[in-house]
Amino acid sequence: MCARFTLASPERIVDRYPQFKLRRSWPRRYNIAPTDDVLAVRNDAEGEIEPLRWGLVPPWARDLSAGRKLINARAETLAEKPAFRDALQHRRCVIFADGFYEWTGAKGRRLPYRFTRDGGAVFAFAGLWERWGPKDARVESCTIVTCPPNALLAQIHDRMPVILDDDALDTWLHGDLADAVSTLVPYDPSRMQSAAVTPEMNRPAFDDPRAIEPVTDTVSVRLFE
Repeated sequence: MCARFTLASPERIVDRYPQFKLRRSWPRRYNIAPTDDVLAVRNDAEGEIEPLRWGLVPPWARDLSAGRKLINARAETLAEKPAFRDALQHRRCVIFADGFYEWTGAKGRRLPYRFTRDGGAVFAFAGLWERWGPKDARVESCTIVTCPPNALLAQIHDRMPVILDDDALDTWLHGDLADAVSTLVPYDPSRMQSAAVTPEMNRPAFDDPRAIEPVTDTVSVRLFE
């Protein structure tokens, strides 16, 4: 599961991915949580980077709260789940980040770790997006696709978000279904890093640069409940 992530340098997206276009500035985010807006490129957006609400809301949902249960989508069952199978065919996206969090340890003493790629470079998650509501009040939302963990993540969690290699971005966005699904694999662990971070980031309101700073004292750490 991927329940929190970071985008501390949104301006670096177009440096890293010049094929995409960011038309305005966005705030630095150190603790992105479900229902927040995230920066993404939809497969129908001609490379425009635009916000999507995190937590996919299917067209038939009664209200937006349905998205809270659909922040992630398992790669192995995308084609089977009613909430995802049509989006897999027609509405793929990439979601930008420069780190994500997972937790380990006993309940009440769980310690968050931040995972990064290539020393903190911006990267792209595989995602799906959907439209909900009437045309005059339409909400566009998304989910992050997850896969089995690589060797680094397996020490902490039994899932990880799909991080797309550069040569897989266009395939995921625009390739035929079989080729797109083939990109949904664990990322190379040799290109990833992890570090324990402050348990204060367990609070969604703690969107602060201190959330991404490594901590060295992991003894007697207790999360804010």
